[in-house]
Amino acid sequence: MNSSRRQFLQFGGVAIGGVVLGDAIAPAGANATPSLPPQAAPQAQAAGFQPPMIRSVNSVRPRDYVRARENFGANAVRYFLTPQSMAASGGMSVAQAWHLQLELLEAGVREAARLGMWVIVDLHQPPNGDRIPFQRPEFWANDGNLDVLIGAWRDIVQRITPYRDYIWGYDLLNEPYNRDELPLGASKWPGWAQAMVDDIRTRDATTPIVLEPGPGALPRGFIENEWIDAGPGYPIKYQGDFPLIDDPRVIYSPHVYDPYPYSHQGLGTFNSAPTTSDWPDKSTYPGMIGDTYWDKDKLRELLAPVRHVELKYRVPIYVGEFSAIRWAPGASNYIRDLIELYDEYGWSWSYHAFAEWHGWDTEFTEQMTSDANRLVARATEPTDRELIVKGYFAANAFLPPGSFPAPANLLANGDLTEDFDRNGLADWWSKGSQATASFVQVDGSPMQKVTCSGPGKGIDQEWIAVTDENRYRLRARFRVDGPGSVRFWHQDATEVNTPVGSGIVADASPTGQFTVRELEFVPSAGAGRTSIRLWANSATTFIVDSVELVDLGPLVEVHPPTTQAVVHDAAHVTFTAAAYDGAAVERTEYRIVGPGTDWQPVPADGLRFSPGDTHIVGYRSIDTAGHTEPARSIVVGA
Repeated sequence: MNSSRRQFLQFGGVAIGGVVLGDAIAPAGANATPSLPPQAAPQAQAAGFQPPMIRSVNSVRPRDYVRARENFGANAVRYFLTPQSMAASGGMSVAQAWHLQLELLEAGVREAARLGMWVIVDLHQPPNGDRIPFQRPEFWANDGNLDVLIGAWRDIVQRITPYRDYIWGYDLLNEPYNRDELPLGASKWPGWAQAMVDDIRTRDATTPIVLEPGPGALPRGFIENEWIDAGPGYPIKYQGDFPLIDDPRVIYSPHVYDPYPYSHQGLGTFNSAPTTSDWPDKSTYPGMIGDTYWDKDKLRELLAPVRHVELKYRVPIYVGEFSAIRWAPGASNYIRDLIELYDEYGWSWSYHAFAEWHGWDTEFTEQMTSDANRLVARATEPTDRELIVKGYFAANAFLPPGSFPAPANLLANGDLTEDFDRNGLADWWSKGSQATASFVQVDGSPMQKVTCSGPGKGIDQEWIAVTDENRYRLRARFRVDGPGSVRFWHQDATEVNTPVGSGIVADASPTGQFTVRELEFVPSAGAGRTSIRLWANSATTFIVDSVELVDLGPLVEVHPPTTQAVVHDAAHVTFTAAAYDGAAVERTEYRIVGPGTDWQPVPADGLRFSPGDTHIVGYRSIDTAGHTEPARSIVVGA
């Protein structure tokens, strides 16, 4: 989705066909005369290409990938590049943001490859320097933006070439549309996409292309040769043949959030109070949503145009995003019905999202909370939504792990040598208002020089994810020239940026000589992130060679029990468990996904079900040391 689907409402978007599309859409008259498009060019036929099956998540934080793979079972991540958002939030040029986004992309792809996971690379926002959103007509009117898109993919392909075996697909542009051409897609998009693919193929002949049709990757964009009536306020327009790309390795990708008023309910309410139990647009699935009854049959009807294109042209389908906001009543039923349809059709998919905004997170409960109060909704037991996605992830296959070592330094640009915009301040670092930054040569090497006119912030890097269950080593090599001293320290905070403690590595006096200062520490209780700081105690100048933050691992190594589920037939499942470190398995328990179900011990002969029924069964074991295995789940009877 574009940054976050919730932003559509914040920008005054208007619902079109069940999905909000864009900001400040100018509707045509309600009784507009239907218009026919120009004669469509002949479309290429696909050749029956089928990529590996993935059941995956949208996730952009490499630190979460181990858990996504090991605890959840996802075999791929959809990684999105957002240079416009980074430029706006970081107060930098789009060019610098794009440079940093490519660095983050490579780190994410490397980590996924190290774990044997595929990556879908999604250009969520193009790096156009004029910052005009790609949903606006001005973007599509400027043919120079095609060059921007082509150039972006040249950069991406070049950057991740060493990891190509782990790239499942190049997702050309997230949810493209032109607001002035609704309810159809942007008329230029098929041609631009073809030009992008042609250019990519001069550099990479085999990696699959992921194409999101217009408008906005809606399932409606797959409808062929029909008049599209998107409702009051929009012209009725004719949608012709589905625009295929002339390339044998293209995957077509809808995003599924329909009905939007259900999947995104409460977005105008959730931040109005710490917790909320009712909201004006509350609706339940299955049930009446607006004037339509939505259930699995209705979702099948929604996806019928996608299925039609798949079978007619023999092309693969990948659902790049789908979800329902966690407090939507019946969200687990909605998610389950969609996944069952995807699996029935053999479609790959990415759940939105893993460890991203809490509104989509399966590890948060159904309680509506504000952003600031979100941690009260962190689940202490697996939610139905979590067990559902895990149950289908259990069928995943993985790539062999790549031989890419994990980076030791948790800090970006820890040697402070990269300065893309040449402003004198190392990339990824920030400085105080009373500080000036420049680079100097010391013994033939560039180093960061900082001069502070008074006490306060010199330079720092924030916020780095940490846990209060691990030990870390913080080290820096720097020189204080004076006249004042420099404090090297870390400030810890919760995930919602509430300060919870700090630690001083050193108050370094001016000596004119390089010194190495280090500290091993455990973050303060409740910390989820930390900021690494070199601040002035008074007016001073100092030079920094390098700063390093290393995760030394858990304070206490815990090896919880592991459980294997054995499906004997569609109606009988048994479990075997093992414990470690001298402990024994105390019990294995299960929970069948559904309302009002509790964890209970597995019977001695396992679980038996009525033939023909389908169940998602969560299971886990607890050992005599009190260690509980992260819950797993399987689909039985499918």
